Amino acid sequence: MSRGLNSRSERGCSAWTIGGWAILVAVGIGLAWYGFIWSGRDRRQAAVRPSATAPAAGPATLLPSPTPLPTLPPTDTPPPTFTPVPTPIPPTATPAIPNVVAGADGANVRNGPGVNFTRIGYLDPGTQARVIGRYGDWWQVEYDGAPGWVFKDVATAYNADTVPQVQPPPSPTPVPPTATSVPTLAPTSAPAQPTATPGPPAEFRGLVPNKYWVEGAPGPFNANQNIWFNLDVTNTNADRLNFEAFGTWVQETGQFQKSWAKQEFKPGQHFTWRDHIEIPDAGTYNLWMRVCFTDGTCVNMMGPVTITVK
Repeated sequence: MSRGLNSRSERGCSAWTIGGWAILVAVGIGLAWYGFIWSGRDRRQAAVRPSATAPAAGPATLLPSPTPLPTLPPTDTPPPTFTPVPTPIPPTATPAIPNVVAGADGANVRNGPGVNFTRIGYLDPGTQARVIGRYGDWWQVEYDGAPGWVFKDVATAYNADTVPQVQPPPSPTPVPPTATSVPTLAPTSAPAQPTATPGPPAEFRGLVPNKYWVEGAPGPFNANQNIWFNLDVTNTNADRLNFEAFGTWVQETGQFQKSWAKQEFKPGQHFTWRDHIEIPDAGTYNLWMRVCFTDGTCVNMMGPVTITVK
């Protein structure tokens, strides 16, 4: 009896076990089927999704406009600049150097603008000197590295229109003339020096030549030696008398040592002056006291005094 119960009990357990396994197998099959269906659906959807690189044929589909990028604020970096090429400046013309050229008689160089200044040198005829200034009728020139002065009537100026006026040095005190007696010649010596005699008084315009002598005449003097002469004249006019030049004139060469230029004699003035002249060539010469008036008339007032240059 008990054995029969155990047999039924064993058969019942086996039936339940088989049934449980059948349920598990069925659930497994269902899950597998479910996964297969969803996997195929995903593949179909993937097959119909348009490709990003190859759009499907058919009507063109407008893509949405891209979202505009935000505008960035400008940076502090300045834009590149271009350096302009400078325009070449044409060279300026070199200004001509102002100069004077000594005339046919040469030109004395003094340390001031006047014959009352000391003579410091001499420019041979045709010699040039650079002009650095002017004062009245005198040119200031460079002479041996220092300023000198040349009278305009004995030298021709070039390119000197813009030369500035300069302040001259103080005028020196005139040196009073020293009377020098003319030596008495021995009878056996050369002919006596001719007496200085005045020309026609009517041509002197009220000037009276009192005396004219050359120190050491008749010489001989050396070439380019200082030959000192003395002028003595009186203005008998009641008014001043203007003149262009006054000094010693060499008859043979026309050389004119203008001791005074563009000046005037005061009414009743007794004027005396001592100056010198240099004669460059050997020979015998006749010297005259000469005056030139402002109208261009020149008169030999006293002379000649004959000298010899060796």
